[in-house]
Amino acid sequence: MAQQRISLAVMLLMAAASLVSVQLPPLASSAALPQFPKIKSYATRARAEQIMKKLDGFFQRHGDDAVEKLLPPPAPPVVNVRQLDSSPAEGAVLYSVDLAVGTPAQTISGVMDISTQLVWMQCDPCTACLPPPASTFKPRDSANFSAFKCSSKTCKDVLGPSCAGNNDPCKYLAIYGNSTATIGYLAADTFTFGTTAVQRMVFGCSHRSVGVYSGASGIIGFGRGQLSLVSQLGLSNFSYFLAPQDSRRDNEIQLGDVAVPQTDRSRSTRLHKSSKHSDLYYVALTGIKVDGQVLNDIPPGTFDLREDGSGGVFLSTTVPVTYLQKDAYNVLRRAFVSRIQSKPVDAPNLGLDLCYTAKSMAGTNIPRLTLVFDGVDAAMELGSANYFFKFKDGATELQCLAVLPSRDASLLGSLLQTGTKMIYDLDGEQLTFVMEDSPRLSQAPHSQAASLIIIIVVVPVAVWMLMF
Repeated sequence: MAQQRISLAVMLLMAAASLVSVQLPPLASSAALPQFPKIKSYATRARAEQIMKKLDGFFQRHGDDAVEKLLPPPAPPVVNVRQLDSSPAEGAVLYSVDLAVGTPAQTISGVMDISTQLVWMQCDPCTACLPPPASTFKPRDSANFSAFKCSSKTCKDVLGPSCAGNNDPCKYLAIYGNSTATIGYLAADTFTFGTTAVQRMVFGCSHRSVGVYSGASGIIGFGRGQLSLVSQLGLSNFSYFLAPQDSRRDNEIQLGDVAVPQTDRSRSTRLHKSSKHSDLYYVALTGIKVDGQVLNDIPPGTFDLREDGSGGVFLSTTVPVTYLQKDAYNVLRRAFVSRIQSKPVDAPNLGLDLCYTAKSMAGTNIPRLTLVFDGVDAAMELGSANYFFKFKDGATELQCLAVLPSRDASLLGSLLQTGTKMIYDLDGEQLTFVMEDSPRLSQAPHSQAASLIIIIVVVPVAVWMLMF
């Protein structure tokens, strides 16, 4: 019932706006797979006011209770992944980044999302506020805060001509699938990274939000779009490391001059762009190996990014499960079934397709999975914790393949990336990945073009997988 209420709220929000950015097609065969944001603006002022009145009452009645029923008690706002009750292989994880916003600076947390461009946070006053421990940015307490009007060039560039009167706020609507949305206005303020203050950073000031953020105050887009954090800072590089539970390292993001890996275990592949989904980071996946054997039954061209912008393989830090185009998934599933000498069991409550009881898997070696990318020896050799989940379905402990089929594009989820340093060279259009147990990285000489170097601690936040 709570899920239905959130979906209804998103439908009401959608009714208030006209589409400005591209609308992504359904990605997976499961209708519950989160889609990526569609940023919208209000068609007319009268319609906006009408829908706002409806939303006021709806959120007052259903906002908080819907979130409470979907989530367990929220995790502490600052916690190391090793302190969580479950590892990334046993539950979903979002990664939250703290930002210093305003003058004087206020600490605001946001979910790190490499697949979207909008940076937004909950602002005061908020009609439908996110539950604690989410913090709230107070614009009136910041000396450099300013809100954009419809007449501003920034508003016109982002939302097009559909904004209402010239003196009205530049209102936006961002929708993340069927269960998460936020509404607010575009603003600018100073963001501080260490001792470096960057003025006039554009962000969304949200006053109504619905969905699950598990203690974060919003979302920080690291995508390719002009509004993303990396684009506004003019950075040529960024990297992140999502730590497995048993790692000696912490989670981190590095912005600016990124350490160049001096190890023969580092691998690089080209980053690609889609003409249809311009925010996303695509890679050329050329093949899949199981136990060192190439899966030759995958049809040629299955992972190709087509000229019309469809298909392809992109990365996500907010979707833990990996999705493969269905033809490739079917081949991969058969390869696992043929190698695991146990009988699969049904686990409809989990939404995963291939599960075994932990008892039947005792003493069984999980097949090794390797992803092969375009590039010189660009193979990502994965550990079983990158693609097998451990769950308890009632009294039964299960191990499930954390890969599902999709209709068109393929998605490499956050679980698959844990234990690997992912280095994005935006100028060189290159992704370099280095496994955790590689030799220590060496710091590259500073480039004159790099004006910002800062390491941000990434806080893992445990949540339920809504797609299940």
